[in-house]
Amino acid sequence: MVMKDNYKMGNILGIPLELHVSFLLLLLFFFIYSALTLNPGPFIYIVMLFATVTLHELSHSLVARRYGIKITKITLLPFGGIASMEEIPKDPKKEFAIAIAGPGFNFIVGALSLVAIAAFSDVSRIFPFFEFKMESLIDLLLVFFKVNLLLGAFNLFIPALPMDGGRVFRSLLAFKLGFPAATEIATGIAKLIAIFMALTGVLLPNLWLIFIAFFVYIGATQEGEVSRINFMLAGLKVKDLMSTKVVTVNKDITLEEFADILFEKKHMGYPVVEGNRLVGIITFSDLSRVPREEWSIKRVGDVMTKRLITIGQDEDAFEAFIRMARAGVGRLLVVEGERLVGIISRTDLLRTLEIMRLMRFQR
Repeated sequence: MVMKDNYKMGNILGIPLELHVSFLLLLLFFFIYSALTLNPGPFIYIVMLFATVTLHELSHSLVARRYGIKITKITLLPFGGIASMEEIPKDPKKEFAIAIAGPGFNFIVGALSLVAIAAFSDVSRIFPFFEFKMESLIDLLLVFFKVNLLLGAFNLFIPALPMDGGRVFRSLLAFKLGFPAATEIATGIAKLIAIFMALTGVLLPNLWLIFIAFFVYIGATQEGEVSRINFMLAGLKVKDLMSTKVVTVNKDITLEEFADILFEKKHMGYPVVEGNRLVGIITFSDLSRVPREEWSIKRVGDVMTKRLITIGQDEDAFEAFIRMARAGVGRLLVVEGERLVGIISRTDLLRTLEIMRLMRFQR
Protein backbone atom coordinates (compact mmCIF):
# COMPACT_ATOMS: atom_id res chain seq x y z
CA MET A 1 0.00 0.00 0.00
CA VAL A 2 1.40 3.43 -1.04
CA MET A 3 1.21 6.16 1.58
CA LYS A 4 -0.41 9.39 0.45
CA ASP A 5 1.58 12.65 0.69
CA ASN A 6 -1.45 14.86 1.32
CA TYR A 7 -4.73 14.33 3.13
CA LYS A 8 -7.80 16.41 2.36
CA MET A 9 -9.20 18.13 5.44
CA GLY A 10 -12.22 19.82 3.82
CA ASN A 11 -12.87 23.13 2.06
CA ILE A 12 -12.47 26.73 3.16
CA LEU A 13 -14.22 29.41 1.08
CA GLY A 14 -14.59 26.79 -1.65
CA ILE A 15 -10.86 25.96 -1.74
CA PRO A 16 -9.80 22.35 -0.96
CA LEU A 17 -7.60 22.25 2.15
CA GLU A 18 -4.96 19.50 2.33
CA LEU A 19 -2.51 18.59 5.07
CA HIS A 20 0.93 17.27 4.17
CA VAL A 21 1.86 14.02 5.92
CA SER A 22 4.79 15.78 7.66
CA PHE A 23 2.33 18.14 9.39
CA LEU A 24 0.21 15.19 10.50
CA LEU A 25 3.28 13.49 11.97
CA LEU A 26 4.21 16.73 13.73
CA LEU A 27 0.73 16.99 15.27
CA LEU A 28 0.98 13.38 16.46
CA PHE A 29 4.46 13.90 17.92
CA PHE A 30 3.45 16.99 19.91
CA PHE A 31 0.24 15.34 21.10
CA ILE A 32 2.22 12.37 22.50
CA TYR A 33 4.90 14.69 23.95
CA SER A 34 2.28 16.88 25.68
CA ALA A 35 0.49 13.80 27.04
CA LEU A 36 3.72 12.27 28.43
CA THR A 37 4.93 15.52 30.02
CA LEU A 38 1.44 16.57 31.21
CA ASN A 39 2.11 19.93 29.53
CA PRO A 40 -0.51 20.99 26.94
CA GLY A 41 1.66 23.92 25.78
CA PRO A 42 3.54 22.22 22.91
CA PHE A 43 0.36 20.69 21.44
CA ILE A 44 -1.53 24.00 21.73
CA TYR A 45 1.41 25.65 19.98
CA ILE A 46 1.27 23.25 17.04
CA VAL A 47 -2.52 23.59 16.72
CA MET A 48 -2.07 27.36 16.69
CA LEU A 49 0.57 26.97 14.01
CA PHE A 50 -1.93 24.91 11.97
CA ALA A 51 -4.53 27.71 12.23
CA THR A 52 -1.99 30.45 11.47
CA VAL A 53 -0.59 28.71 8.38
CA THR A 54 -4.15 28.20 7.11
CA LEU A 55 -4.97 31.91 7.48
CA HIS A 56 -1.59 32.83 5.95
CA GLU A 57 -2.31 30.80 2.81
CA LEU A 58 -5.91 32.00 2.71
CA SER A 59 -4.59 35.58 2.56
CA HIS A 60 -2.57 34.68 -0.56
CA SER A 61 -5.62 32.99 -2.05
CA LEU A 62 -8.02 35.87 -1.52
CA VAL A 63 -5.65 38.37 -3.16
CA ALA A 64 -5.08 35.95 -6.06
CA ARG A 65 -8.84 35.59 -6.51
CA ARG A 66 -9.14 39.37 -6.64
CA TYR A 67 -6.89 39.25 -9.71
CA GLY A 68 -9.03 36.51 -11.29
CA ILE A 69 -6.55 33.69 -10.56
CA LYS A 70 -8.16 30.42 -9.47
CA ILE A 71 -6.74 28.58 -6.44
CA THR A 72 -6.98 24.81 -6.95
CA LYS A 73 -5.99 23.85 -3.38
CA ILE A 74 -4.12 24.88 -0.25
CA THR A 75 -1.51 22.45 1.09
CA LEU A 76 -0.30 22.98 4.66
CA LEU A 77 3.31 22.25 5.63
CA PRO A 78 4.89 22.64 9.09
CA PHE A 79 6.86 25.76 8.09
CA GLY A 80 4.27 27.31 5.79
CA GLY A 81 1.99 26.22 3.01
CA ILE A 82 1.33 26.32 -0.70
CA ALA A 83 -1.64 27.96 -2.35
CA SER A 84 -1.66 26.19 -5.73
CA MET A 85 -2.62 28.67 -8.46
CA GLU A 86 -3.84 27.70 -11.93
CA GLU A 87 -1.35 30.20 -13.36
CA ILE A 88 1.68 32.11 -12.13
CA PRO A 89 1.04 35.86 -12.46
CA LYS A 90 3.61 37.42 -14.81
CA ASP A 91 2.66 40.96 -13.85
CA PRO A 92 5.21 41.96 -11.15
CA LYS A 93 2.61 44.08 -9.30
CA LYS A 94 0.21 41.13 -9.05
CA GLU A 95 2.88 38.65 -7.94
CA PHE A 96 4.18 41.13 -5.34
CA ALA A 97 0.69 41.74 -3.93
CA ILE A 98 -0.14 38.02 -3.75
CA ALA A 99 3.25 37.10 -2.21
CA ILE A 100 3.23 39.86 0.43
CA ALA A 101 -0.36 39.11 1.53
CA GLY A 102 0.55 36.07 3.67
CA PRO A 103 3.42 37.57 5.71
CA GLY A 104 1.53 40.88 5.79
CA PHE A 105 -1.38 39.14 7.50
CA ASN A 106 0.98 37.54 10.03
CA PHE A 107 2.66 40.86 10.90
CA ILE A 108 -0.66 42.70 11.26
CA VAL A 109 -2.12 39.99 13.51
CA GLY A 110 1.18 39.83 15.43
CA ALA A 111 1.10 43.61 16.00
CA LEU A 112 -2.51 43.46 17.22
CA SER A 113 -1.57 40.62 19.57
CA LEU A 114 1.31 42.69 20.95
CA VAL A 115 -1.05 45.61 21.60
CA ALA A 116 -3.40 43.24 23.47
CA ILE A 117 -0.47 41.84 25.49
CA ALA A 118 0.59 45.38 26.45
CA ALA A 119 -2.98 46.19 27.51
CA PHE A 120 -3.45 43.15 29.75
CA SER A 121 0.07 42.26 30.86
CA ASP A 122 3.74 43.15 30.73
CA VAL A 123 5.31 43.23 27.22
CA SER A 124 8.58 41.91 28.69
CA ARG A 125 6.81 38.54 29.04
CA ILE A 126 7.51 37.86 25.35
CA PHE A 127 11.06 37.00 26.48
CA PRO A 128 12.63 34.50 26.41
CA PHE A 129 11.21 34.47 22.90
CA PHE A 130 11.40 30.71 22.29
CA GLU A 131 9.69 29.76 25.55
CA PHE A 132 6.16 28.46 24.95
CA LYS A 133 4.73 27.82 28.41
CA MET A 134 0.96 27.65 28.85
CA GLU A 135 -0.15 28.66 32.34
CA SER A 136 -2.80 31.34 31.63
CA LEU A 137 -4.87 32.92 28.87
CA ILE A 138 -2.24 35.61 28.37
CA ASP A 139 0.27 32.84 27.59
CA LEU A 140 -2.03 31.77 24.75
CA LEU A 141 -1.89 35.30 23.36
CA LEU A 142 1.90 35.33 23.73
CA VAL A 143 2.23 32.11 21.75
CA PHE A 144 -0.13 33.46 19.07
CA PHE A 145 2.06 36.58 18.75
CA LYS A 146 5.25 34.52 18.47
CA VAL A 147 3.82 32.04 15.94
CA ASN A 148 2.66 34.85 13.63
CA LEU A 149 5.94 36.74 13.91
CA LEU A 150 8.04 33.64 13.24
CA LEU A 151 5.90 32.43 10.33
CA GLY A 152 5.81 35.87 8.68
CA ALA A 153 9.54 36.47 9.08
CA PHE A 154 10.54 32.97 7.97
CA ASN A 155 8.47 33.15 4.78
CA LEU A 156 9.30 36.73 3.84
CA PHE A 157 12.96 37.20 4.68
CA ILE A 158 14.36 34.10 2.98
CA PRO A 159 14.55 35.19 -0.71
CA ALA A 160 14.18 31.68 -2.11
CA LEU A 161 11.47 30.42 -4.46
CA PRO A 162 8.89 29.00 -3.92
CA MET A 163 8.69 30.83 -0.57
CA ASP A 164 7.04 34.24 -0.27
CA GLY A 165 10.39 36.01 0.02
CA GLY A 166 11.50 34.41 -3.25
CA ARG A 167 8.32 35.55 -5.01
CA VAL A 168 8.70 39.09 -3.67
CA PHE A 169 12.35 39.08 -4.79
CA ARG A 170 11.41 37.83 -8.29
CA SER A 171 8.63 40.40 -8.67
CA LEU A 172 11.04 43.23 -7.79
CA LEU A 173 13.59 41.91 -10.32
CA ALA A 174 10.86 41.53 -12.96
CA PHE A 175 10.10 45.28 -12.86
CA LYS A 176 13.55 45.83 -14.39
CA LEU A 177 14.51 42.57 -16.12
CA GLY A 178 11.21 40.97 -17.16
CA PHE A 179 9.66 37.77 -15.86
CA PRO A 180 11.87 35.11 -17.63
CA ALA A 181 15.20 36.69 -16.61
CA ALA A 182 13.94 37.40 -13.09
CA THR A 183 12.90 33.75 -12.70
CA GLU A 184 16.32 32.49 -13.84
CA ILE A 185 18.09 34.67 -11.26
CA ALA A 186 15.60 33.93 -8.47
CA THR A 187 15.72 30.15 -8.98
CA GLY A 188 19.54 30.18 -9.10
CA ILE A 189 19.74 32.09 -5.81
CA ALA A 190 17.08 29.83 -4.25
CA LYS A 191 19.15 26.73 -5.09
CA LEU A 192 22.29 28.30 -3.54
CA ILE A 193 20.32 29.14 -0.38
CA ALA A 194 18.95 25.58 -0.27
CA ILE A 195 22.46 24.09 -0.56
CA PHE A 196 23.71 26.40 2.22
CA MET A 197 20.76 25.43 4.44
CA ALA A 198 21.38 21.72 3.79
CA LEU A 199 25.10 21.99 4.64
CA THR A 200 24.26 23.94 7.79
CA GLY A 201 21.72 21.28 8.71
CA VAL A 202 24.35 18.54 8.30
CA LEU A 203 26.95 20.42 10.39
CA LEU A 204 24.63 21.31 13.31
CA PRO A 205 23.12 18.58 12.82
CA ASN A 206 19.50 19.61 12.21
CA LEU A 207 17.19 17.31 10.23
CA TRP A 208 14.47 19.95 10.11
CA LEU A 209 16.76 22.39 8.29
CA ILE A 210 17.75 19.65 5.82
CA PHE A 211 14.06 18.92 5.15
CA ILE A 212 13.34 22.61 4.45
CA ALA A 213 16.41 22.84 2.18
CA PHE A 214 15.19 19.85 0.19
CA PHE A 215 11.74 21.44 -0.21
CA VAL A 216 13.23 24.77 -1.33
CA TYR A 217 15.61 23.15 -3.86
CA ILE A 218 12.92 20.95 -5.43
CA GLY A 219 10.40 23.81 -5.45
CA ALA A 220 12.84 26.24 -7.07
CA THR A 221 13.80 23.66 -9.73
CA GLN A 222 10.15 23.02 -10.61
CA GLU A 223 9.32 26.73 -10.60
CA GLY A 224 12.20 27.47 -12.96
CA GLU A 225 11.34 24.64 -15.34
CA VAL A 226 7.64 25.55 -15.52
CA SER A 227 8.55 29.19 -16.14
CA ARG A 228 10.95 28.25 -18.96
CA ILE A 229 8.32 26.03 -20.59
CA ASN A 230 5.76 28.83 -20.31
CA PHE A 231 8.19 31.26 -21.93
CA MET A 232 9.07 28.91 -24.81
CA LEU A 233 5.44 28.00 -25.54
CA ALA A 234 4.31 31.65 -25.40
CA GLY A 235 2.15 32.57 -28.41
CA LEU A 236 1.53 28.96 -29.45
CA LYS A 237 -2.02 27.60 -29.48
CA VAL A 238 -3.22 24.03 -29.15
CA LYS A 239 -4.26 24.04 -32.82
CA ASP A 240 -0.63 24.81 -33.80
CA LEU A 241 0.62 21.55 -32.22
CA MET A 242 -2.29 19.12 -32.25
CA SER A 243 -2.68 16.18 -34.61
CA THR A 244 -5.89 16.21 -36.66
CA LYS A 245 -5.51 12.63 -37.90
CA VAL A 246 -7.09 10.90 -34.94
CA VAL A 247 -8.01 7.21 -34.95
CA THR A 248 -11.39 6.83 -33.23
CA VAL A 249 -13.46 3.76 -32.34
CA ASN A 250 -17.23 3.35 -32.19
CA LYS A 251 -18.77 2.70 -28.78
CA ASP A 252 -20.75 -0.27 -30.10
CA ILE A 253 -17.88 -2.44 -31.36
CA THR A 254 -16.79 -5.41 -29.24
CA LEU A 255 -13.57 -5.47 -27.26
CA GLU A 256 -12.42 -8.24 -29.64
CA GLU A 257 -12.73 -5.79 -32.54
CA PHE A 258 -11.07 -3.08 -30.49
CA ALA A 259 -8.13 -5.39 -29.74
CA ASP A 260 -7.62 -5.86 -33.50
CA ILE A 261 -7.53 -2.07 -33.98
CA LEU A 262 -5.13 -1.75 -31.05
CA PHE A 263 -2.81 -4.34 -32.55
CA GLU A 264 -2.94 -2.71 -36.01
CA LYS A 265 -2.58 0.96 -35.06
CA LYS A 266 -0.41 0.41 -31.95
CA HIS A 267 -1.69 3.51 -30.11
CA MET A 268 -2.30 3.21 -26.39
CA GLY A 269 -5.51 5.27 -26.24
CA TYR A 270 -8.45 5.92 -28.57
CA PRO A 271 -11.31 8.45 -28.45
CA VAL A 272 -14.72 6.78 -28.52
CA VAL A 273 -17.44 8.27 -30.72
CA GLU A 274 -21.15 7.80 -31.29
CA GLY A 275 -21.80 9.19 -34.73
CA ASN A 276 -19.92 12.51 -34.77
CA ARG A 277 -20.21 12.96 -31.01
CA LEU A 278 -17.30 12.31 -28.63
CA VAL A 279 -18.55 10.13 -25.75
CA GLY A 280 -15.45 8.68 -24.06
CA ILE A 281 -11.94 7.31 -24.32
CA ILE A 282 -10.62 3.74 -24.10
CA THR A 283 -7.03 2.66 -23.47
CA PHE A 284 -4.99 -0.51 -23.44
CA SER A 285 -5.28 -0.46 -19.63
CA ASP A 286 -9.09 -0.51 -19.86
CA LEU A 287 -8.93 -3.55 -22.14
CA SER A 288 -6.40 -5.39 -19.98
CA ARG A 289 -8.72 -5.21 -16.96
CA VAL A 290 -11.39 -7.28 -18.73
CA PRO A 291 -10.95 -11.12 -18.79
CA ARG A 292 -10.02 -12.41 -22.26
CA GLU A 293 -13.10 -14.65 -22.48
CA GLU A 294 -15.39 -11.60 -22.18
CA TRP A 295 -13.91 -9.65 -25.11
CA SER A 296 -16.40 -11.06 -27.60
CA ILE A 297 -19.34 -10.12 -25.35
CA LYS A 298 -18.50 -6.72 -23.91
CA ARG A 299 -18.45 -3.57 -26.00
CA VAL A 300 -16.22 -0.51 -25.92
CA GLY A 301 -19.06 1.54 -24.43
CA ASP A 302 -19.17 -0.82 -21.43
CA VAL A 303 -15.59 -0.19 -20.30
CA MET A 304 -14.64 3.21 -21.73
CA THR A 305 -13.89 6.19 -19.48
CA LYS A 306 -16.68 8.73 -19.74
CA ARG A 307 -14.95 11.47 -17.72
CA LEU A 308 -12.99 13.25 -20.43
CA ILE A 309 -10.13 15.69 -20.05
CA THR A 310 -10.46 18.01 -23.03
CA ILE A 311 -9.17 21.33 -24.27
CA GLY A 312 -10.22 23.83 -26.92
CA GLN A 313 -8.10 24.30 -30.02
CA ASP A 314 -7.76 28.07 -29.43
CA GLU A 315 -6.39 27.66 -25.88
CA ASP A 316 -2.70 28.23 -25.12
CA ALA A 317 -0.30 25.33 -25.59
CA PHE A 318 1.04 25.99 -22.08
CA GLU A 319 -2.46 25.43 -20.69
CA ALA A 320 -2.39 21.98 -22.33
CA PHE A 321 0.91 21.27 -20.57
CA ILE A 322 -0.50 22.33 -17.18
CA ARG A 323 -3.72 20.36 -17.67
CA MET A 324 -1.82 17.17 -18.55
CA ALA A 325 0.51 17.56 -15.56
CA ARG A 326 -2.37 18.20 -13.16
CA ALA A 327 -4.41 15.23 -14.40
CA GLY A 328 -1.42 12.91 -14.80
CA VAL A 329 -2.29 12.04 -18.42
CA GLY A 330 -0.21 11.88 -21.58
CA ARG A 331 -2.71 13.35 -24.03
CA LEU A 332 -5.70 15.67 -24.28
CA LEU A 333 -8.65 15.45 -26.62
CA VAL A 334 -9.17 18.68 -28.55
CA VAL A 335 -12.83 19.50 -28.98
CA GLU A 336 -15.14 22.06 -30.51
CA GLY A 337 -18.41 21.67 -28.68
CA GLU A 338 -19.03 17.90 -28.58
CA ARG A 339 -17.07 17.33 -31.79
CA LEU A 340 -13.55 15.91 -31.72
CA VAL A 341 -11.18 17.99 -33.87
CA GLY A 342 -7.78 16.66 -32.82
CA ILE A 343 -5.51 15.32 -30.11
CA ILE A 344 -2.46 16.84 -28.42
CA SER A 345 0.04 14.69 -26.55
CA ARG A 346 2.90 15.25 -24.15
CA THR A 347 5.16 14.06 -26.98
CA ASP A 348 3.90 16.92 -29.20
CA LEU A 349 4.75 19.43 -26.46
CA LEU A 350 8.18 17.92 -25.68
CA ARG A 351 9.09 17.83 -29.37
CA THR A 352 8.16 21.50 -29.70
CA LEU A 353 10.17 22.41 -26.60
CA GLU A 354 13.24 20.62 -27.96
CA ILE A 355 12.94 22.54 -31.25
CA MET A 356 12.53 25.84 -29.35
CA ARG A 357 15.55 25.06 -27.15
CA LEU A 358 17.65 24.23 -30.22
CA MET A 359 16.64 27.46 -31.99
CA ARG A 360 17.37 29.46 -28.83
CA PHE A 361 20.79 27.80 -28.43
CA GLN A 362 21.77 28.48 -32.06
CA ARG A 363 20.92 32.16 -31.72
